[in-house]
Amino acid sequence: MSGQADPLAARLQSGGVPIVPVQAVSAGEVLLSVNVSDRGAIGAIDVLRSTQPFTDAVASVVRGWRFAPAADALRRPMASRVLVGAMFGAPTLRTPTVGEPPKDLAPAATALPMPLTMPMPAYPPNARSGGTVLLETLVAPSGRVVGVTVLRSSPPFDNPAMESARAWSFRPPQGPGLPANTYAYLIFAFRPPVVGAASRP
Repeated sequence: MSGQADPLAARLQSGGVPIVPVQAVSAGEVLLSVNVSDRGAIGAIDVLRSTQPFTDAVASVVRGWRFAPAADALRRPMASRVLVGAMFGAPTLRTPTVGEPPKDLAPAATALPMPLTMPMPAYPPNARSGGTVLLETLVAPSGRVVGVTVLRSSPPFDNPAMESARAWSFRPPQGPGLPANTYAYLIFAFRPPVVGAASRP
């Protein structure tokens, strides 16, 4: 008797990155639980963690993403949920920023890998402008990141983003019929630090 194959996780086929809102003056974290249909189309998007105005920018671009759908053990396409995380660096160096801190709005479903540690990479010293990198991370059943692939490149930010993604850890997904490994999609937006003049009396 031949054994059944493992279920397959949904996998991003095409999609862009958000434009950093020009009015944003702080760092930001956004976590989305994205419903992917059995045809790979985006359905409902649940905001798990929000920092405005970044949340709207991320959700808007994710609505245009397209996936290869998940498949069960018999390779039948099925609906699933995918985690999308976005980190926006502060436009300052070693100084506080104004703005609202990230807010947790809803718990993630147990079938999703939920981030436990989310380091943001530092702005690289050789960079002269801003950039946004989109990564596909392969998350093992233990919650450890075992693979990182650049989907949208923005040199010289690719390597810092990949190093940071490898240091993320996740609460392992739990539930019946889950794939052995799953994918989470991480966006890292780097902004050049603004060195302001000293405040005057």
